[in-house]
Amino acid sequence: MEFDAFILIGGRSSRFGSDKALADLGSVTLAENAARLLGEISGCKDVTFVAANETQFAGAEMPFNVIADKNPGLGAWSGFQTALSASKREMTFILACDLPLVSGDLLKRLVNAASDANSVAAVPLQPDGRLQPLCGIYRTSPVLKAVEEIIGTAENLPSLISFVRELGSTIVGPSGNTSSYEFLNVNTREDLEKAKLLRS
Repeated sequence: MEFDAFILIGGRSSRFGSDKALADLGSVTLAENAARLLGEISGCKDVTFVAANETQFAGAEMPFNVIADKNPGLGAWSGFQTALSASKREMTFILACDLPLVSGDLLKRLVNAASDANSVAAVPLQPDGRLQPLCGIYRTSPVLKAVEEIIGTAENLPSLISFVRELGSTIVGPSGNTSSYEFLNVNTREDLEKAKLLRS
């Protein structure tokens, strides 16, 4: 199954203190790590970074094309809408750059689950029982339509977790070798150091 991949790098990084997408994970930045993981999966045809605005990474050397949120100010919903709008494939993989410990195995299982079930989306279930919508593969056209309808009509945007659940997404649970830290979210410098240790 072919898909386009979009790495969300436009988070505010308020607790981190700088754009965490450019944070050094060791040999790569958080953004490069996410892009490399998805780029290695069979069927990935294009990788694009999604920033918050045109100037956010204007002075940085980025290894892939960077596009800006088309509807800024809506948090992850902005990145979601932008990625789906820019995708040229029937399926679109969306991954937040601040999940550095997700495995290639998980990403492949998500792609396979979406393909096997011919589903509207496939998202992972974290060990804490929550879904992780910022690490999922989506059927571009119907999900974009649903996203734009919610953005255009909702007074208060729902959580993306409730959104992907109501989509009827295929849920991919942990495998036998899943690390309890796979969904470590890098929000602080301490989180980054922890991720570095766990990757080594």
